[in-house]
Amino acid sequence: MTDDVLLIVSIDTEEDNWYRSREQVTCENIRELPRQAEFFSRLGVRATYFTAYQVAIDPVAAGIMKSVAGRGEIAAHLHPWNTPPLSEALVARNSMLKNLPAGLQRSKLETLTTRLHETFGIQPRAFRAGRYGLGPSTVAALVRCGYTVDSSVTPFVSWEDFDDGPNFVGAPLDAYRIAPHGDVTQPAVDGEIVEVPLSCGFNRGPFPLWGRVRHALDTAACRRLHLAGLAARTGICRRIVLSPELASVAEMLTLSRRLLERDIRHLHLTWHSPSLTPGLGPFTLTRADVQRLYASVEDYLDRLSRIASPRFVTVSEAAAILGNRSLPEVPAC
Repeated sequence: MTDDVLLIVSIDTEEDNWYRSREQVTCENIRELPRQAEFFSRLGVRATYFTAYQVAIDPVAAGIMKSVAGRGEIAAHLHPWNTPPLSEALVARNSMLKNLPAGLQRSKLETLTTRLHETFGIQPRAFRAGRYGLGPSTVAALVRCGYTVDSSVTPFVSWEDFDDGPNFVGAPLDAYRIAPHGDVTQPAVDGEIVEVPLSCGFNRGPFPLWGRVRHALDTAACRRLHLAGLAARTGICRRIVLSPELASVAEMLTLSRRLLERDIRHLHLTWHSPSLTPGLGPFTLTRADVQRLYASVEDYLDRLSRIASPRFVTVSEAAAILGNRSLPEVPAC
C-alpha cells in the first residue's frame, strides 16, 4: 500500500438545464443531494460543492444546500450564460468564460461571489469555471474577488474545438500556482492562486508520450478516421478522467495507479449534480444509471483503499496542503 493520498470529491452543483439557458431554469436535481449526503457520510467523504448562481438564488435549492454541506465546502461555479450581468449575446463561444471581456468576467464573478455570501454566509475561496473555461483574465478576477484556489484545469485535455475553450495540454498533474494574465498551464512560483487540477491521464505510461500520441490523434485528419476512438477501444491510448460519468471503475483505478506511480499527491474525483436525476444529463438516462453511478463510486473507493490510504479533504484543504506555503486571508469581494 502507498502512503496517504489526498482524495477530493467535487460536485458541480448546478441547475437542471444541461444546455446553456437563461429561461425556464430549474434546480430540481438539488432535491437529490440529501441522498448523496447520506451516501457521503457513510463513506466518510467530505465533498466540495462547486455551486452555480442559479442554485444560490433558488430558495428551495439553497435551503437543501445549507442542510447537506456542513461537513464539506461550498465553492463557486460560474455559468456565464445565466450569471448576471447578461450583457453578452447567448452564443456558443460566450459559454466559455475566458472568451468574455475581462471586465465582464470580473462582474459576473462579483455577482456570484456576493450571492454565495448572502445565501450561505460564507466567503467562497475555491472556484471552477463552467465548462472548464478558465483563462488568464479569469485568474485576475479571482484574485480581485479574494479567491485563493481554482480547480478548472483538466490536464491532457483541450477544449478548443468546443466553442473555443481552453487548451490544458501540458498542464501539471499535481497542484501548482498560477498568476493573473499568465498561461494557466504554466506554474508561477509566486502566483496568488493554487490550481488543484482534476485527475486526468492515460491507461498507460509514460503520460508525456501518450499525451503526444493523443494530441496527434486529435488532429483534423485523424478525427476524420476516428483514430482516437479506435485507439481507446483497443487500449492502445485511452485517455481517462477520474469521474464515474466518463470512466468505469477499472479505468478509474488504472488512472489512480498511474498517478500514484508518478508521486502525484492528490486524486480528484468529480461529477455533476444533474447526474443524480435520471434524464437531466447525458450520463444517467435511467434510474438504473443513477444507481450505477453510486455503485461505481463506492466500488472505486473500496478498491482504492486496498492500494492507497486515501484521506478525504475539500479542495481548499488540499490547496493549503499542496500549495507549498500558507494561503492568505480571504478579503471580501
